[in-house]
Amino acid sequence: MKIPSLLALFATAALALAEPPPAGTAKGTCAKNAEPAVTLAFAAAFVDQKDERKPTLLILSDVKLPMEKWTSEFDLMRANKPFSGAIFFLDKDNAVFRTDFYWKGRQSSVSGYFKLALDPKNGKDLTGTVASTSDDAKDPKADAAFHATLK
Repeated sequence: MKIPSLLALFATAALALAEPPPAGTAKGTCAKNAEPAVTLAFAAAFVDQKDERKPTLLILSDVKLPMEKWTSEFDLMRANKPFSGAIFFLDKDNAVFRTDFYWKGRQSSVSGYFKLALDPKNGKDLTGTVASTSDDAKDPKADAAFHATLK
């Protein structure tokens, strides 16, 4: 295993052992294209009411998004607020079936770059960690602990 992988693994393990951050927040970073990382500071979650599967969207971002009234993924697109971070689409069993990565306002669907670890279900709170799985500095990175309250 390469040294960067070991460092990311230890950093993620340390985040997992710590108390979860306050509700609505994330503590970590994201990066892409070997550029300097940005701080992930916000965590939010909502159920997409317009998708027949009713997935939960877990959003980790560097800016607070105006999602108080969001009911679908399309609200995110219409918000037109550039941000960096990751969105995890969770099925009814909280398994990730899709991941989108945003870097400075540009969206891309990605797969296999992150490992999401959710703590056991605790009401409407989603807490846990996300860790990058790639050592290539150009690949999308997201390493953070989070605490999102499902709205």
